[in-house]
Amino acid sequence: MFSCNTPTPPVNTVKTKAPVKHKTIASKPAPGYWNVMTYPVADSSQAVKKYVKTEADGSFTNSTSANNYLDAVFIVDKANAGILLHLYKKTNPAAKLTGSVNIKMKDSAGNMLEITSSRGWNKSGGISIERNNNDYSRLRIFLLQSQGVINVAIRDDASSVYNFDINMSGFGDAFGKI
Repeated sequence: MFSCNTPTPPVNTVKTKAPVKHKTIASKPAPGYWNVMTYPVADSSQAVKKYVKTEADGSFTNSTSANNYLDAVFIVDKANAGILLHLYKKTNPAAKLTGSVNIKMKDSAGNMLEITSSRGWNKSGGISIERNNNDYSRLRIFLLQSQGVINVAIRDDASSVYNFDINMSGFGDAFGKI
């Protein structure tokens, strides 16, 4: 029922706020993306060398504990490759492994690569994979032919095991730029 005496609705007195402008944040590359990086050449102040790099989270087990956090940095240039393993947190220095390490890789298609290294990336730690015993060439070919994800398992002489996955998306394009 309506009558002629129906009061008029109240006027909306709520004030709307101006739209909020969000700050833009520089996005970090998603894990697994290959970035082209440079470093200066020691014997020349002008020259730089290029390499590709990706980072992955994983886990490691040693004689005292299991399933610990691992940050793995994988580096590839035209002459060699390196794997830096940061144990427990990303900001820790790369682990310095003694003796030889066995590296097994399996891509999403089931192809496998097994190589051994006994060289450190540098005095501070890491693992170096060099051309001198043909392992680098086999690794480079394996990486270029792999699609999807590569599972990496590294075993050292102290019976520690390091596991992580590498996303191969964009590796071929990035490697072609170095």
